[in-house]
Amino acid sequence: MKDTGAVPQLSTTGGANRFCLKSFQQRAKEIEINVSRRIVRDFDEPDEHGSYFAEALQKWSELNCTRDYSAFIRRIHNYKQSLAQILYHKEEIICAIEDYLTTEHELVVVPMLDLMATLVRDLQDEVLPYYERLVRRVLALIRSESIEVIEAACNALAYLFKYLAKTLIADLRPTFTLLAPMLGVERQRGHIRRFVAESMAFMVRKLRGEALQQFTQHVVHSVVECPPNRVEGFRDGVALLYFECMRGVDTQLYSRAPAMLTALLRELYREAPAGRRLEDNDVYVLVASVLKLCLHHAKREPLQPLWAVLLAEYDAKASAMADSAAANAQPLACLLGLLAVATLVRKGSRVSDYKPLLQRCATAFTIAQSLPADVDSDTAAALAHGRVKLLVGLLLQSDFADVISTGKVLLDTAFACEPLPALLAMATTLARLEWTQWNQVLLPYLVRLTVSNWASDRVALLLFWAELVQQGLFKVQAGAVSSVVTLRGHILFPAAAGDAAQKEPSGPCVSQALLDWLASPVDWVAVASQPQRLPADEGDAFPGFSGEGDSEMADASSCSNTDGPAELAIMSAIISVLGSVAVDPGLLLASLGGFAAQLTTAI
Repeated sequence: MKDTGAVPQLSTTGGANRFCLKSFQQRAKEIEINVSRRIVRDFDEPDEHGSYFAEALQKWSELNCTRDYSAFIRRIHNYKQSLAQILYHKEEIICAIEDYLTTEHELVVVPMLDLMATLVRDLQDEVLPYYERLVRRVLALIRSESIEVIEAACNALAYLFKYLAKTLIADLRPTFTLLAPMLGVERQRGHIRRFVAESMAFMVRKLRGEALQQFTQHVVHSVVECPPNRVEGFRDGVALLYFECMRGVDTQLYSRAPAMLTALLRELYREAPAGRRLEDNDVYVLVASVLKLCLHHAKREPLQPLWAVLLAEYDAKASAMADSAAANAQPLACLLGLLAVATLVRKGSRVSDYKPLLQRCATAFTIAQSLPADVDSDTAAALAHGRVKLLVGLLLQSDFADVISTGKVLLDTAFACEPLPALLAMATTLARLEWTQWNQVLLPYLVRLTVSNWASDRVALLLFWAELVQQGLFKVQAGAVSSVVTLRGHILFPAAAGDAAQKEPSGPCVSQALLDWLASPVDWVAVASQPQRLPADEGDAFPGFSGEGDSEMADASSCSNTDGPAELAIMSAIISVLGSVAVDPGLLLASLGGFAAQLTTAI
C-alpha cells in the first residue's frame, strides 16, 4: 500500500475557532526563502563519516520510515560509508535522488531535497555536471500543490545556489535562463515568482562591476524579447528579483541597492523607449516597478542612497541636454518619469526635501524652452509628459510655502510652454486628487488659458470644463474671494485682450461665445440621421495620468473645430458649463429659448 497524504497546518492567529485550518495563500505568505541569514549551520562540522550527506541520511532514517525512503536507502547503502565513497559514486547517488524527486513520492520529496542540498555541500564543484538536471527537477516540484514541498524545493534551490555560488557567479546568465520560466515567461502563480526570486537573490547580490552590468543587460534583453502575452508577468517576476536583491532587514535596504539601481538605469538608457508614452516601454516599467517596491518597503532615511542616484543621474543627463541640443532626450524623459513616481508613492512620505526636486523640475522646463524646433515629436511628448507629471506630484505633496514661492513660477513656465492637452490633463488630475490649492492657485491659470485658446480649441476646452462640472470636480463655495469667481460661485471669464493696432477685440468673451454657440442654427434633421458620438478621441480626452489615454490626449486639439455628428453631446456640455459660468440671466434665457425652439421645430 502506497503512503500518501500530508498533515495540514493549524491556524495560530487566534480567534473563536483556534483549530481553523490555514488556507493555501495564508501558508504561502508565511514562507520566506533567505539562506544568506542562516549562518549557524555553516559552522557545523560533519562527524564520524566526514560527510554532511551521511549525517542527513542518518537523520532522515529516524524521521522518515516510509516504504519509498527505505527503498532509497537500500539502493545507495553501499555508497555512503565515507566522503571518498560518496564522491566516487556520485553519479549513482544523484540518479537515485532524481528518481524520488517526483510528486509520485510525495512523502519522501522533502527528505530528498534536503539530501540533495547536503550532497552539493559535500561535493561542491563536483556536482556542476549535474547542475542543470538538478535545477530542472527542483523547479518542477515548485509547481506542487503542497506548501511543504514548495518551501522545501525553494530552500533546496537556494542552498544549491549558495554552495555553488563561487563558481556560478562568474556567469549567472545561464542560471537566469533556467529560472526564467518560473519568473513569468510561463504562466505561474504569484507566490512561485516570489519564491524563485528570493532563492536567486543571494547570488545576484554578490555580482560586482562589469559582471553585474552584463547580467542586468541579459535580464533586460530577456524582458524585451519576451512574448507579448507573457511580458507583464515576466516583468513583474524580474522586478521581484531585483527588489529581493536590494531589500534589507526590517525597513532597510541592502548596501548594494544603489549599484543595482544604477545598472538598471544604464540598460534603460540603452533600450530607449519608443513612442510618446513611457508606460508602453517594458524596461521603463520594470525600473519603475523596482523603485516602487523599494519605496514601499523602506523608510525615508534608508532611501537616501537611491534618491542620490536618481538626482545624480538626472543632473548628468540635464547637463548633457543643456550643453548639446543633439543629445539624446529619452534618458532625461525616463528620469523625469521615475522622479515623478518616487514623489507620488506613499503620498510623498518618502521624500525628505522637496526643494531639490522643485529645482530639478525648473531645470526641465528651462530645457524645454531651449529644445530645437526639429526635435522628434515623440521625444518632445515624452519630455512634456514627464515634466507635467513631476509637477503634479510636487504640487500635491509640497508645503504651501513652497508652492507659493517656487510652484507658481513653475506654473507660469508650464502654462507658457506646455501644449494644451498636457495642461488640461494636469488640471484634471489635480482636481481628481482634490488638491487643496486648486481653486486658489490653478483656477486663474485655467481661466486665462481658456480665454487665450478658445478660438482655436473650443471643443477641447468645452469638454474639459464640462467634465469638471458634471463629475463634481469643480467645487467653489459661494462667497469665496477670487478674481475669477463671483460671490455666487460662478466662473468669471474676462473678454479676450484686443490688439491696439485694431479697433476690435481679438475674440469674444467665453461666456458670450457659449451663448452664441448654443443659439447657433443646427440642421437637426441631418444630425438625427447620424449616429450620436463624440468626435474621435474626445470621449476620454483628459484621463489625467492614470496610464490610459495619453496618446489621445496629445491629439485632442486636432478635432477642436470639428462640428461633426456630436451636436447633441456638444449642446449638453454647453448647458452644463453655462450653469457654472457668470452670464447675464436674460441672455441665458434667450439662448435657451432659441435652442428649445430649434428642437421643437425639428421634432
